[in-house]
Amino acid sequence: MKKITLLLFIFITSISFGQILVNEDFTYADGNLVGNGTWAAHSGAGATAIQVSSNKISLTHGGGSREDVSIPFTSAATAKYASFDLTIADLGAAIAGTDYEYFAHFKDNGFTFLARVDIVSPIGSGDFRVGISTSSSTAEAVWATDMSYDTTYRITVKYDETAGQAQLWVDASDETDTNIAGSTGTGIAVTNFSFRQSNSTSDETITIDNLIVAENFTSANTLSVSANTSSKDFALYPNPVIDNSQLTIKGLTTSKASISIHNMLGKEVINSTITNNTVDVSSLTTGIYIVKILEANSNKSIVKKLIIK
Repeated sequence: MKKITLLLFIFITSISFGQILVNEDFTYADGNLVGNGTWAAHSGAGATAIQVSSNKISLTHGGGSREDVSIPFTSAATAKYASFDLTIADLGAAIAGTDYEYFAHFKDNGFTFLARVDIVSPIGSGDFRVGISTSSSTAEAVWATDMSYDTTYRITVKYDETAGQAQLWVDASDETDTNIAGSTGTGIAVTNFSFRQSNSTSDETITIDNLIVAENFTSANTLSVSANTSSKDFALYPNPVIDNSQLTIKGLTTSKASISIHNMLGKEVINSTITNNTVDVSSLTTGIYIVKILEANSNKSIVKKLIIK
């Protein structure tokens, strides 16, 4: 991930009133994840260790002892959200069997695992689906449509400590978007987000990038940039915007592109298609904003800082 994006992440985190709890883009040297940042193994330390490769991490299901890792956070909020980019390597055949094994979850200070996410078999001609359970090892709800190997999806998971319930979204832009939910129960305070390796029927390899843990849906998703982030350097003009209601986007390769703009509290203030390479920003007040541009034909995006004066 480009350093400019990382700097934007740090800038937002420093002034967003604690809404972002973990901001992890895995910009570490290739090798074991544990030993970087505040990651620690809570099970199987050092055995088939979770690996960093090209600024992403890989989880591999399989036989024998395997390392599970957690990253801690502190928050008094009763709802926690985690978002991450998910890619499943092509197995040559669709996910099969009945033993799917969860690979991501929230965790308390002990060994209570909540909001468990797993990979399950497709219902049609696709390769897999994702499932969610609040606390059990088997998915209580499964995403309604098939998903594809070697395609990156943005997964968002919520654990509500009041309702004692987990929810899951795929490529969502708003909390009201389609989601699936696990059962309700007794709420437990969570203090870690974890990744897990085990022995599943298909023993798939899972790639993770751009993990954000936050206190609300918007903060967990506002700054996410897909693993397919474009190397193209879009330009915003003018920037700063002074007495000008039109923002021009330079560098677009398609007429089908969208833009979302968020203020420094993570609130989306503009969500629009880009027409003739311009966007009306007259509604924005003086301040600093984060702009995300998505090219529809390539599904590539980039994040920029915008100043309104």
